[in-house]
Order: sequence, then structure tokens, then C-alpha cells
Amino acid sequence: MTVDTAPLPLARSIADVTSLPTIGSTFDAVDEAAPTLSTWATLDQRAGRGRLGREWVAPAGRCLAASILVRPSAAEQAWGWLPLLVGLALAETIDPLVPGARVGVKWPNDVLVDGGKVAGILCERRGDAVVVGVGVNLLLERHELPTDRATSLRIAGATGDAASLADAVLAGVLTRIAQEHDLADASLHARIADRCSTIGALVRVSLPGDRTLVGTAVGLGPAGELDVDVDGRIERVSAGDVHHVR
Repeated sequence: MTVDTAPLPLARSIADVTSLPTIGSTFDAVDEAAPTLSTWATLDQRAGRGRLGREWVAPAGRCLAASILVRPSAAEQAWGWLPLLVGLALAETIDPLVPGARVGVKWPNDVLVDGGKVAGILCERRGDAVVVGVGVNLLLERHELPTDRATSLRIAGATGDAASLADAVLAGVLTRIAQEHDLADASLHARIADRCSTIGALVRVSLPGDRTLVGTAVGLGPAGELDVDVDGRIERVSAGDVHHVR
């Protein structure tokens, strides 16, 4: 693992950030003994991974990949709010970078700009800590996107090169995570719900055991679950693959 000590000055002013010129996955660089908010970031991740064992691969120099070590102070039953908090932090950070665009959180771990996925979040438990993996499409053009449901900051109107955009995004996310000390805070939950574009949408949820729900997402549960109205019956989903039905 080679370390580049030059980039990400804004993020480095907030937390201990290690910039990696290239790596298979930033998850593999994490030192679990490091201080909370310690971060490992790169613009060239070669073997990233997403939810449900999916591969996350992007052209070098065009996407941000980062792993952030977080030690939540809340009780474990509130930890389900962590990916939603990071989604909120990403959305609030991206807002000023793409004036006029609609930026929202898709339950449980994506950020959308004008309905297209611009960022994803993956949380992995490590003892008393959680490693939060973040991937953000910075400069990808249409032909480089993995699906027609994806987008990038550049497509949405953001200006600047990859390094400056990555620094702005990472600094904003770290600042907001540091400010939110209580994952069980009801006012935080309300802010997340207000930003969650899944609420009010018709959704199809693929559940473990090959079960599928189709209904309207109506709110969030006490541990960050998604409440889905299926023919007048509320189903509370704690894990599943959610698709907004267009």
C-alpha cells in the first residue's frame, strides 16, 4: 500500500485522513485501532465492494472511494441509523455543488441526484466500531456509468477537478458526522425522513428468502427501518434491496 500525503487538505483539517494513490479496497486499509473518524480515501479503487456482495469498480481518477472508522456513542439498537446519517451528510454536502438539482437519500444506503444514483454507502461492523464505506461518482460521463439509473456530480452540474470535488465531499461528510453525536436523536431522524426520497414512493423490496413486497414507503421505524404500506398492511423492512418503481 503506497501512501500519497499531498491531497485532501480540507478533509485533513477535520480528521486523520490517509490518501491512497491506488488500492484494491479502502476497507482493507482500515486500522481498527485508529481514532474515530480516521479515513482512508482514494480516487483509484480497483476492487471495491457494495451491498449484497456486489462489485464496485470505477475508472481511475473519476470517483471517490473512502472508508471512515466510526465508533457510535448510541446504543446498538440505534446503529441502523448510521448509513442514513451518512446519506444525509452526503446529500447536504452535495447540495451546493449541484445548484438546482434534487438531492435525496434512497433507503437504506444511496444518494440520488435528480433520481440517479450518485453515491453509495456500505457499513461493516468491526468490534466496537463501524467502518463506513462511501463511493461517489465525481466525473463520470454518461457512457461510463454502470446503469441508466446512475449519475455523477459532473453530469449534475458540479465544477472542478476530481481532487477538489473529492476533498469538498469528504470534508463535508466528516464535518457532519462529527456534529451528530446521538444516533438516537429524534430531530436527526426527522431530518433524515425529510430528505429520504424513498418515503412516498412506490417501491419493490426484495427480501431474504426470495420474498418480494410491492407497496408505498410511508416512513421510517425506530431503528431506521423502512415502513411499507402493502394493501393497507404496514410491513417494517430492516434489510432488503429497494427499487423505486417508475
